[in-house]
Amino acid sequence: MDKRKQIRVIPFPKQPVQLQLMGNGFLEILLAQDVSEGGMAVRVPHKFDGYDIHSSVEMVVSLPGYKPFKAKGKIKHLSASREAEGFFGLQFLQMDIKGKESLLNYVQKLASLRRMAG
Repeated sequence: MDKRKQIRVIPFPKQPVQLQLMGNGFLEILLAQDVSEGGMAVRVPHKFDGYDIHSSVEMVVSLPGYKPFKAKGKIKHLSASREAEGFFGLQFLQMDIKGKESLLNYVQKLASLRRMAG
């Protein structure tokens, strides 16, 4: 049983979701593997080796067709097998109302497009 409550969508390859992640001593520009209202999964080939990933992070999220927005969040560990492949979760903790609206609209739009295509 999946413990996530939110719809999770996978961005279209030609319309990636870009994420600038700023943490304690690091800055990464990543592409989201999947996106939900509560967070996203990213692939980090170096697995954040040598970085302090336990403090909160700041993000600038760029959804295709929407203005980029800032958010605060934290890095979540996924299963050991997913982490071995470099996958991590990012949980959103705080964002402004415009960012929330953009995120919700993006997820719902993608979910309905995927349903029509499926």
